[in-house]
Parts: sequence; structure tokens; C-alpha cells
Amino acid sequence: MKPIELWLVEDDSTYRRTLLRVLERNKSISSCRAFPSCIEFFSELDAAKQPDLVLMDLGLPQMGGVEAIEKLASLAPDIVVVVLTVFSQKEKVLQALEAGASGYLLKSASASEIIKGLEEVVKGGSILSPEIAKIVLENIQKPISKQGYKLAAREIEVLELLSLGQSVKEISRSLDISQSTVSTYLGRIYGKLKVQSQSGAVALALREGIIK
Repeated sequence: MKPIELWLVEDDSTYRRTLLRVLERNKSISSCRAFPSCIEFFSELDAAKQPDLVLMDLGLPQMGGVEAIEKLASLAPDIVVVVLTVFSQKEKVLQALEAGASGYLLKSASASEIIKGLEEVVKGGSILSPEIAKIVLENIQKPISKQGYKLAAREIEVLELLSLGQSVKEISRSLDISQSTVSTYLGRIYGKLKVQSQSGAVALALREGIIK
């Protein structure tokens, strides 16, 4: 796997320095930059300088993490965002995933769990801390008609397999279709649900009762 260029947005200076040291020692990360706020992060972001992945706190000064994820999805949709925060409330989780985050980790995660999660999302997967996965799967209200989103039966099948944690390759095998066809379905799903990531699609689909 190509080494990751990673940017970190974290206002806690002690945690930021500690995490930066851990990340910089990992061979899967080519370089790592850290910012204490989204304002400074966006001031450095331009077409010539873009990370592969951003680790984003939520409780940030001036501009919160969810607002920043939404802005980043508009400015640079190819950049992968993973939330790393202390917040585990259901609404915070859903807001971040629906805004476009590809993963949601709690700061209680170990360094190895964080690194493993980052590697997974760069390969096209998604990562949720166990507590967050439980929130997404068990505590989401569901009963809005799936017809409002006009999803085809096959698109719902893809969503259901995503919710089981299957990758694009695994979905391809399960449905006996090519990986490019799965990617096409995912693009249509994102457009119909107005989300930016696999995690966001699954979170919204569960909440709206599209899948169970």
C-alpha cells in the first residue's frame, strides 16, 4: 500500500503532540502535519497541497468538526476523513458520518487500533470504534419510507452488504457482479442519499429504515 500523507486537526496540544509522534513512527504514513484548528487547516489546504487522509476532532474552536467535514467534502471530495474524538453521543456520530466521514474512532482507541483503522479506510473501507458501531446498529430510529429515496432493489442489496461490513470486493463476490459495477451502484446510492461515504450511506439507510 502506498504510504499515507496524513493531516491531523486537534486542539488539545498534549494529545496532538503524542499522537503525532506515534503516527510519524509508522511506516504506512509518509508524512504527517498537525493543526490546532480548522481555520489553520483550511488556510494550508490548496490544490497543490492536499493530504490523502484527515484525522478530525469534533470539538474544535471557531469551526466545529462536522462543519469542517461538510466543507471539505465540497472542496476536496477525494480526501478521506476519519473522526477521532471523545464524543460518542448518537447525534454527533450520525452528523459526522452523514457529513462525509469515512470512519469514527474514539480517543480511547489504542495507537495500533487507530493505525489499523486509517489503513482500512485508505483501502476503501470504513472503520468505527466498537461503541460507535453499536450506536449506529442498535440506537437508530428507522421508520421512514424507502420509496422517498427511489433506490433500486440492487442498490438496497449493496447497502445491506455494506452494513454487514463487506468491502467492494466482497460485495462483488456476494452479488456475482464486477467491482466496477459495485462502484457504479455506490455512486448512485451516494447521489440519491446525498452522502459522501460508505459509512454515511449506511448510517442514513439505517436511520431512515431503508435497511434493517
